[in-house]
Amino acid sequence: MTEIVNSETHPAVRNKKTKRWLIPLIGLILLNILVVHFYKPIAPAISVKTESVLFDVLDGEVVEKPWFTLPLLGDVFLTNSLLSVGIIFIVILLLALEVHRQTKDGQIKAHGIVLLLELVISALTNMADGSVDGKWRKKIYPFYLSIFLYIAIANLTKLIPFFESFGFAVPVAHGGLQAHPWTSWFYAVTANHAAAGQQGYEVISFFRGAATDLNFTLALAITAVIAIQVLGFQAKGLDYFSKFINIKAVIRNPKMGFIDLFIGILETIAEIAKIASFGFRLFGNMFAGMVLLLFLGYMIPWVASSFIMLYEVFIGLLQAFIFGMLTVVFMGMAVRAEE
Repeated sequence: MTEIVNSETHPAVRNKKTKRWLIPLIGLILLNILVVHFYKPIAPAISVKTESVLFDVLDGEVVEKPWFTLPLLGDVFLTNSLLSVGIIFIVILLLALEVHRQTKDGQIKAHGIVLLLELVISALTNMADGSVDGKWRKKIYPFYLSIFLYIAIANLTKLIPFFESFGFAVPVAHGGLQAHPWTSWFYAVTANHAAAGQQGYEVISFFRGAATDLNFTLALAITAVIAIQVLGFQAKGLDYFSKFINIKAVIRNPKMGFIDLFIGILETIAEIAKIASFGFRLFGNMFAGMVLLLFLGYMIPWVASSFIMLYEVFIGLLQAFIFGMLTVVFMGMAVRAEE
């Protein structure tokens, strides 16, 4: 009798697959130690402002070039954080294609990353069920889950090794770092400062974590707050805006109505403050994580930074969860019928 072996559950096959994953992992660790031994990470240049990847060098000064110009709005620059957004879209597209591949025949046979997504989505929706009325879940949950996935991928992709490590070696007029030319176009910039009479370089990285750009976090915050108002209007119509400007209360009872009018002003300020709360919380946490990783990578390249990477994975997922959960709670409050 022929014995059929299930490759997914058989211990020997599973152990063999695990060893296949360990080989490149160990290889990358050894490569990291080897490279750091010869090329110590350069001292980080911390900047809140993102860098344009389109530029000219004039007299040792970097002059940013606009990507294109929009009427009334002005120049638009192709920054390294914007390139990171492109990577986020590619990751989301690959996830969507994998989900489609596993469900295209009408039957869900989730495994691998799709099974992980299913478990995450199930956990997130279960936690939000108490905050959202049942009839509004189909409208709120897609936005809630999409914004969580988008921020989570943005926070995790910034931990890829080539983020903030590879970039343009730009010659500078004064100071700068030494660089060893490996080829005519590929340079290895060292941590040593250029000696007198020697050409110095600075590095403009190709990629930077999207959530470390205030434009990214504020854009998400504005989108979330607008979506909250749209759902509130869909649920209550024009009466929704009476919590901001309650003219009816002033007409019915002028004395108490002015109190309601003052409360409406406070409600308006609170809604606007949500943009700052959403945007600056996410930006502050992720920017602080980037600074911590850069400095520890410079001081203790291949020991402490590994543990901080694991910590940043946790913080990145936590910040995505907080942003999404606050959004779903505020949306639930906006559509909830007043008693």
